[in-house]
Amino acid sequence: MLLDDCDLSDAQIARLRKWGEVEAHATPPADAEDIKRRLKSADVAVLGWTVLDDTLLRQLPDLRMISVWATGYDYVDVRAADRLGITVTNVPAYAGSAVSELALGLMLALCRNIARGNRRVRAGTLSWQGLHGTELSGRTLGIIGIGDIGSRLAAIGAALGMRVLAYSRNMSAERAKNMGVEFRPMAEVLREGDFISLHLPLTPDTEGIMGEKEIAMMKPGAFLVNTARAALVDQDALYEALTNGRLAGAGLDDLDPDRHDIMALDNVVATPHIGFCTDTALARKGDICVGNVEAFLNGRAENVVAGPRHPGPGPSVGYGD
Repeated sequence: MLLDDCDLSDAQIARLRKWGEVEAHATPPADAEDIKRRLKSADVAVLGWTVLDDTLLRQLPDLRMISVWATGYDYVDVRAADRLGITVTNVPAYAGSAVSELALGLMLALCRNIARGNRRVRAGTLSWQGLHGTELSGRTLGIIGIGDIGSRLAAIGAALGMRVLAYSRNMSAERAKNMGVEFRPMAEVLREGDFISLHLPLTPDTEGIMGEKEIAMMKPGAFLVNTARAALVDQDALYEALTNGRLAGAGLDDLDPDRHDIMALDNVVATPHIGFCTDTALARKGDICVGNVEAFLNGRAENVVAGPRHPGPGPSVGYGD
């Protein structure tokens, strides 16, 4: 069962059809009842955006596997899936170049006033006055979370002549040398970074990791870039810092849909979660997502984030995305 509007190619869907009947949905479910209706007889669900909580999972006794069409799997209650014996997989490390390049694009849009300049020209004004920018070269880039995406952004920053500081749970001299970064405690990264870029998964431990205290630590006039989940950042604290002059601006690729006040600010550049959305990354993402289903049905589950790793033989499969 393809449960929602995952962007799988015809060839990728054809791979799934070799394993059984495939029911594909191009729109998100309307509500919980629609989710249950779509997944009623499915053994395997492929999804990109739909929330499957404990209550829903307990009402899907035939479901054996969930293949998340994303790196982040916070939409699925993985603890409940573990308890229920449902295998959950994700798509790791498929969009490092795509997301890091978007982070760079947001940095440039902010510090060179690209979005402001575009709005001014479209309004019929060709004056450059008031659009003084900041160069990246010679500035300090602080990266919070330095896995596949963060490490690629570090390389880009270094190539542009930036000093790169990073915070990670796994900080070692060897990693620092290999990545060309300086590992520092998070507080130091926040205090010294002219640009702070977030590259963390959303988990109970990271939700709100950029709160009022952390934003207050940032260098006055710094820029915050978040191409990960919006919930990493305390939205009230972000709004306050953007309106009182503490932060010069923010580049956001994931948004709280209720925060129209943040989206309306002139010093915010926002995109609708497009970091992953390139032809190359989408093709890789779909191949891994479908490959996770194939591996599961072959009895050798890959990229498992919850549930049993080795399923037993089962009936033919319906797919939900």
